[in-house]
Amino acid sequence: MSNRLTALQKVLLSFLLLAFIGPFLPLALASVSFRWGWPDLLPSIWWWEKREAARLPLAWDYVLDPVSRLLPALQNTVLIAALVTVIALVLSIPAARILARQKFRGKNAAELYFALPLIVPEIATGIGMFLIFLQFGVQGSLFTVVLAHLVPILPYMIRMLTSVYQELDGGMLDQADLLGASKMQRFRYVELPLILPGILAASLFSVLISTNVFLLTFYMGQGQVETLATLLFAKVSSGGALDPVAAAFTLIITLPGIFFLGLTARSLKDDVFAGGLDKG
Repeated sequence: MSNRLTALQKVLLSFLLLAFIGPFLPLALASVSFRWGWPDLLPSIWWWEKREAARLPLAWDYVLDPVSRLLPALQNTVLIAALVTVIALVLSIPAARILARQKFRGKNAAELYFALPLIVPEIATGIGMFLIFLQFGVQGSLFTVVLAHLVPILPYMIRMLTSVYQELDGGMLDQADLLGASKMQRFRYVELPLILPGILAASLFSVLISTNVFLLTFYMGQGQVETLATLLFAKVSSGGALDPVAAAFTLIITLPGIFFLGLTARSLKDDVFAGGLDKG
């Protein structure tokens, strides 16, 4: 079979590339602009043309200045996403294993229960959690933000890992038992390598969701825990328009997901899902 793309495939591929890159082009232009109004296709005045005469930092000069609080917000965003992903994996792997490989009364009810956070509006969840944490006086901390982020992430992670376990060859686990492997050895040397691509995919979704959660972070953080999402919302809501600073923050908020996607890209290929991780 020929590996060359047909004309229709090239058109579809070009459309998909344009649909993916298209939204970033105006953001990139806006982040380096000083004045850009309708009907100009490009900024009429660029940021670097005014930076020397400006009394205050403009555009990227402001974003990279400590006064913007970008670095603390980025650190909080990455730390929260990492903690949430690790905790969600610890909780999701055993739950997914039971849902996929065990039959028990109330299994359908349990699956529905795990999916409830996807049905209940996020604002209702946020208010409910805030009232609970308020009673214990623990609102406004990193701990409460991490717990809040688990709510929208756990359903996705459990569902994805359940699908992975459903496709897992149980015969290989049975062979490990016959060879005398303990439960921990079976999980570490047999089960974990087989489900690792699924873990990476679920972790990617976890990072993407966590870095973009605003409402739950706003309610639980109470202004004490600042992330890229809350920082971006503050910039957009205060100005009422996508100014150069807000455009730059919008580009930066995509970096954690892109970075993690780059790290896991090799293990998320189709041939890896089909045949396990490449040991070479």
